[in-house]
Amino acid sequence: MRILYVVHQFFPEFHTGTERVTLNLARMAQRAGHRVHVLSCALNPEGLGWRRADSLSGGWEGLWEGVPVVAIDRRALPAAVETSFDVSERSVNELQAWFHQQRFDVVHVMHSMRMASAVAAAQRAAIPIVVTATDFFLPCLRINLIDAEGRVCTGPDGGRRCVQGCGNAAWTPAALRGRWEHARAILASASVRAAPSPYVAARMQDAFPGLDFRVVAHGVDLRAIADAEPPEQPGAKPALRLAYVGSIVEAKGLHVLLEAMAKVPDASLRLIIAGRAHEAAYTHRIAQLADADPRVRPLGLLAAEEIAALMRATDLLCVPSLVPESFSLVLHEAAAAGVPALVSALGAPAEWVQAHGSGEALPPGAVDAWAQALRAVAEDPGRVAGWRESVPLPARIEEEAFFYENLYRSIRRAGAA
Repeated sequence: MRILYVVHQFFPEFHTGTERVTLNLARMAQRAGHRVHVLSCALNPEGLGWRRADSLSGGWEGLWEGVPVVAIDRRALPAAVETSFDVSERSVNELQAWFHQQRFDVVHVMHSMRMASAVAAAQRAAIPIVVTATDFFLPCLRINLIDAEGRVCTGPDGGRRCVQGCGNAAWTPAALRGRWEHARAILASASVRAAPSPYVAARMQDAFPGLDFRVVAHGVDLRAIADAEPPEQPGAKPALRLAYVGSIVEAKGLHVLLEAMAKVPDASLRLIIAGRAHEAAYTHRIAQLADADPRVRPLGLLAAEEIAALMRATDLLCVPSLVPESFSLVLHEAAAAGVPALVSALGAPAEWVQAHGSGEALPPGAVDAWAQALRAVAEDPGRVAGWRESVPLPARIEEEAFFYENLYRSIRRAGAA
């Protein structure tokens, strides 16, 4: 089959979970003998080191880990595509022509931010579409189901709740209703709608009544984690080795973890921070907190194999997010290494940890509660050992790819019938 993966951003500009999941699926599809492309959007295409695409006007093309990637120039798209589903008719026409030229059998939309023009092109080209809700961008213009006042939102209610919690001069009641209707139309046009966790499936079904979502968990490269060599760690081994792996942005709550550590300065802990910073003011805040604690060691952005090695040298993962996470790939990579986790009591990570007893879910943003939990595990390593025994084996990337391949084949057969 000829498979196109559509995602809002991709390597080498961005390295977060959705990009890694997309890359995993694309590589597995290649190994299964399929012809694969990734279509993304580049914010700074000249900085990619790629060449202009011969087959797509205004596009850029290159390879990432053997996967062909074509990037649309962000400047060619409407101004509001970070929050809306606005399309560029010129881009739609160019993409539709490219889709026909490439003869794609299926278009798998991994994220629709900035990519509504690509979705429209697939619809007009009558190519079967699969949509995976890797986060909450479809129902939520703020992406994370947190309203403008910082409250967890129960869903758009056809755009009506968006008016109450996020309405402003730009997002009028009519505009918010229109956004919800556009998102629903995208989902309704898909032959298959998937979610990486039961939590996301339930929230999406609440947001879009009458549309079903099947759960297909993101897979983990178990072999890579099993084969990874733990990095050497300077100094004597502490009672507990903590790790934070993820983007360094306020919504991920790293400051909560660092402030909690500062409240237990005598606890025998070591924290490794791995991730890319995106916001200058927040980065400065994190740097000040990290520099003030000799137990904290920032490593910057790590490659996938380095994350695997880090998991092999970690006792406890920390996921202090302030927003509901849809899955948390690193939580499952940690599980593959037998590592339990402290997580915020929000979203899919909390459901995972609580269902398996493989860690503890703590109030999001509650520094004192996190400090108390850190002291408890530092003083009683047996608690972590008990959690470790309950850590389940996550799904493999081979399983995820197998499930999706079967879905691709089934919708292709249905289209040919």
